[in-house]
This record gives sequence, structure tokens and C-alpha cells, in this order.
Amino acid sequence: MSRPQVGMTVAKITAADAAAVLERLSGSDRVEKGAVYVISVEAIRERSGDRWPKKRDDVWGYLGRKLNEYLSYQDVHHRISETDVLVAMTTEDGVAAQAVGMKVLEDVLEFFLGSVDRMDVRIRTVSKIEGDELTVADLDPAEIAVALETQGAQSYRRQVSAERERERNPVSFVASNGQRLQIDFALEHIVSLSHKVTAVLRVEPTVTYSATGEVIPARRFSKLSDEDLLAIDRATLAFGALFMPADARSQPPLIVPASFRTMGSRKGRHLLTTIEGVTPECVRQGVMLEFVDIDRGTPIGRMVEVVSLVGRLTRGVLARLQPGRDALSPVQGARFNGLTLDFADVALPISRVEDLMRAMAHQMRGKAPALIAQGVAGFAHMDLADKAGFTHASMRAAPITQTQLNRDVA
Repeated sequence: MSRPQVGMTVAKITAADAAAVLERLSGSDRVEKGAVYVISVEAIRERSGDRWPKKRDDVWGYLGRKLNEYLSYQDVHHRISETDVLVAMTTEDGVAAQAVGMKVLEDVLEFFLGSVDRMDVRIRTVSKIEGDELTVADLDPAEIAVALETQGAQSYRRQVSAERERERNPVSFVASNGQRLQIDFALEHIVSLSHKVTAVLRVEPTVTYSATGEVIPARRFSKLSDEDLLAIDRATLAFGALFMPADARSQPPLIVPASFRTMGSRKGRHLLTTIEGVTPECVRQGVMLEFVDIDRGTPIGRMVEVVSLVGRLTRGVLARLQPGRDALSPVQGARFNGLTLDFADVALPISRVEDLMRAMAHQMRGKAPALIAQGVAGFAHMDLADKAGFTHASMRAAPITQTQLNRDVA
């Protein structure tokens, strides 16, 4: 970061009615997940000079309206001083939550100052709440702004050298049937549809037969052996390790697709604690696994057990559904953090996709906190997903090719 995250203490909360809010937040997981932060209108006070006492009520009134516009009824915002407001989001975590706060602050600054200077955007993450004291650290607006770039993952890819990426993408191996398989990886944004910010990054592996180029979709992974699936998941985690956040409070978490069959074994779960260059704590804080092959043949009791075991090692577990009238029956009984549907894997005319989105969102609503439409065709379909009832969506990113990596090195 260009502006270091140096811890500091707000020694005095001047708002007398803030105690109840602080006590409530100190007992939640919102601080740990980077969803609690402070935004400041100090820049407006500085520019206003002697006029600040007369302008203050207008500033706070406009800020309050903007907070109510951007935040949901479950979120919390509370004035804690002459210029600062504490925000705690329940609908977003980490950098996605901070990006929402920055959008609010930029709107207010532009309204009162006529333009937005990055040095006027003052936002701090809260790392600890003790009584009426907050331990906070300055955040870099330039880094938060990356979460607002929802059209591709290039900004995050540029943080990893092309040489390192090339070592782990693509990967090939000889499958148990003697055929060589190749895995090409892409990195895609999962966008919060309500706030239009990048909430999560996601690894997308494309598995093909090297000899023919035929793609093996996830719905056909059941035909692969356990060892083949283990090899795919090991390579996917290794590539994902390049983008796993060192601090999930200031960087987006990562979704990594994996086979339920792999993670159902002790050997498979061992992969999560032995990823090169990644600590088990980073996995627990910043990685979510998406089980892509749960079907009607998956034993319910075993699924519940595996979800619980993997949930202790990661930030959360998601399940990919297959479209149908009773799509949720294979995942009944387990507590998933999210449900996903991959529209790039659905062979339907574009004209019928909206009907499918609406029907599936109706089944999924209320069954998990996050409902994710993956692989949609474009921004118009992201809007359709929003209207249908999905909470998040992503456009399918093309696999990163060797040509691209070589160009990045050059």
C-alpha cells in the first residue's frame, strides 16, 4: 500500500450514544471479517473553515441519506465524533464492504466540494473494539477502488508476476485411463449485485483432453477417478494460492471449486493445510470451497459431515446446483454459506435464460446467505440475475493462455 496500515487508537468516542453499538459489534464477527470501518468528512470541515458549524448539519444530513441509500436495513451506521461515522456491514465483508463506504464518502465529497481528491477520501478499518476505544488503520483508497472494477480480474492478476503464474497455469497430467488431461485456469470477479462491487474472486479451471481439446465440464467429473479429481483439485488450489489474501479484511476472499469426493477424504482435506506458501490461518480466513459435484447420489449424512469438517478449515463452503425442478434436494440438511449455479454450463437459448434464472432463484431464496449466478453472458444478464433474486454474479472469464502470460512477461 502506498499509505501504510499503521495501527492507531481513537482514544475518545465523543458521541455519548455510541456505547450500545460498540458493545454489539465487539461481540460479532464483523470486525474480524473487515466489515467494520470508519469514514470521515474531515476534509469538508477543513475546507469549510469558520463556516463548518453552519454547514455541519447539512453535511451530516446528506451523509445519512447516502448511507441509507447504499446500506441495507441489517447494516449499521453510527456517528461517533464531529466528523466520523462508524459503519458495520452484514451484507458484505472486507474490501467489498469498504468499497461501499468509499462510494458513499465520494458522493458526499463531490456534492460539497465539487470534486473528489483521493487525499480527501479518509477511510479506516477497525481491527479492535475495547469499550469506547477503537483500534483503526488507514486504508488506501486506490486499493479499495480495485473492488469497483467489476469487468475483469486484471488488476488482481497484475499483483502476481507472470513468471509465477506460468509455473502453475496450465497444468497437465496423465489420467488413470491413460489419456493426458490439461487444466487451464482463469480468475473471475464475483460481483455483489446490490452494491456493484467485487465481493470475491473465483478460480475457474477448464479441464480438457489434450489430444482433442474436448472440454470436460464439472457435471461429468463423476466419470473421472478419485485420483484424477485429486490431481485437478491439487492444481486448482496451487493456482488459487497465488491470489489467496494475506489479509482478508483488506483483500477479497477467494472461491476455489473442488470435488466433494476429494474433500470427503482425509487425504483431500490435507491439501487445504499444506498449500505451498499459504498458512492454514490464511485458508481459514480467506478461502471458500465450492463443491461442484454434489448430486442425488451423494449420501446426505456424509455430505453434512464433510461440509462441517471443511468449514472448520476454510472461510466457508458453497454447493453448485444443477438446474431442475427439485435442484436443492441433494444439498438438504447441510448448512452452506452459498449456493451457485453455472450458467455457462447450461445449454439453453439466451431467450430462455431469464426464465431459468427466475425459477432457480425462487427455489434457492432463503436457503443460503449467498446465491451466485456464475458464468453469465454479459452485463445485461447480470441485471437479469439481480432482478431474479440472485445476490451475486460473475461473467465467465476466458482461460489465461500462454500467449497472454508471455506478453505479460515481455
